[in-house]
Amino acid sequence: MVSAISNSVQSVQYSSSTSSDDAAQEAALEKQIQALQDQAKAAQDEADAARLQQQAAALQAKLDALKAADAKKANQDQSTTSTAAARQAEFDNEPTTQSHLFSM
Repeated sequence: MVSAISNSVQSVQYSSSTSSDDAAQEAALEKQIQALQDQAKAAQDEADAARLQQQAAALQAKLDALKAADAKKANQDQSTTSTAAARQAEFDNEPTTQSHLFSM
């Protein structure tokens, strides 16, 4: 009888330590899983950030090209306007810088 009680106590102690070991292992595994999930999310965030930076750079290049084209067009329009004004002044017989140079 004492032996049966002793065996029963040992099995309870074994069950208790086994479930405590299992709980510790489960907790450790849950921590590892969470850490891996966090790393996966961070890696995804980094990939997303890199992709968004590339898109932003491409859009910035497009914007810069449009600004350069607008500036070039503005310069051409200003040049055309100046040339047209000079021709109109010559047509109206008004002295211009160009006509002064030619008369010298």
